[in-house]
Amino acid sequence: MDDQSISKRDLRQLDKLRQRIRKNPDDQIAIFELAELLGSLGEIKEAIERCRRLVKLSEVSPPILEGAAKFLLDNRLMEEAAACYERLATMQPERALPHYGLGRIYQQLGDAERAVKEHQRAIEIEPDNAECHYRYGVTLAHLERFEESEERYRKAIALDRAHAKAYSNLGYILDLKGDGDKALQLFRKAVQFNPQSAEAHFNLGALYGENGLHERAINEFKMAIELDPKSLEGHFNLGIALFERSDIDAAINEFKSVIRLDPSHKDAHFYMGLACHKKGLYSKAVTHLQRALQLDPENPSILYHIGICYNRMDQPQKAIPPLKRVTELNPNDTKAFYYLGVVYDKAGQVDKAKEHYRAADSKSQKIKGRDRKH
Repeated sequence: MDDQSISKRDLRQLDKLRQRIRKNPDDQIAIFELAELLGSLGEIKEAIERCRRLVKLSEVSPPILEGAAKFLLDNRLMEEAAACYERLATMQPERALPHYGLGRIYQQLGDAERAVKEHQRAIEIEPDNAECHYRYGVTLAHLERFEESEERYRKAIALDRAHAKAYSNLGYILDLKGDGDKALQLFRKAVQFNPQSAEAHFNLGALYGENGLHERAINEFKMAIELDPKSLEGHFNLGIALFERSDIDAAINEFKSVIRLDPSHKDAHFYMGLACHKKGLYSKAVTHLQRALQLDPENPSILYHIGICYNRMDQPQKAIPPLKRVTELNPNDTKAFYYLGVVYDKAGQVDKAKEHYRAADSKSQKIKGRDRKH
């Protein structure tokens, strides 16, 4: 760890916790607090190792075991988190939490039957616990059992009128069903009851964006990012909203943030390419579009824009292959045929240029004919 990169306060706390553990290797609270602090400072590997040592102790108090289970789950160590929840369920058979924790894990591991069973067990133990119904709803939604999921979210809200996540997730389902007005009301309630929820602001921003309310969408996405600076969805959707508002420089900054967080984010590379194209940075645009193409090799939209960039760079020979591939993937793409004609013309292949100009014109006439009939 680079001591220069963390505050003096955190350094003092690290030293204090390590001294406590040296004096008493079984100090559960100190071990867990150290793991949490290390995790918050980005020292994930050491934090996980500390947590693993903690759960191996013969006796671990339920609150510490619960915290360790959540920590392991948050770091995608599913099997180890499941072992903690199973142990906790044995220690506290009257609590629902270990069971809906196991339900979450089994759902993410793809074991739908066991996931459902654990959630149902949680509800049997605590039928009036809103969180049990909410968590079951999340699992049902992941299984695309949306009607049942909706029932669980409504039950959670009936039990807890301030359950922000239930409002947010119910709104998402209603939006999928095409009821945007009710979804918007629910997203607003989610923000009202939990203004510190990045997810609630993100969902509200997404719906504003769908309805063309770009300024409101931008404000909500900014609030989501302020609350969760590492939110991929927040940065990406803010980038899209800024791009649609033609604030290209700001959009580029957001797409850069997404790519820093996830270098394999295909859509971020694609939109970064489009944004660079709008700025006239064609070489940079091609770099990002080529990266997007590596992640999605037969995407005609990516291929088309690569061809357009090469055309702008007066490199017709490089523009021909991607545009030709678009016409093969989508024989009715009039623009691809037209621009393929343009680059053949620039490359001195006049006959092929004329052939593709004629094809573009013919396809355009057919489309106009169909439109008149309708």
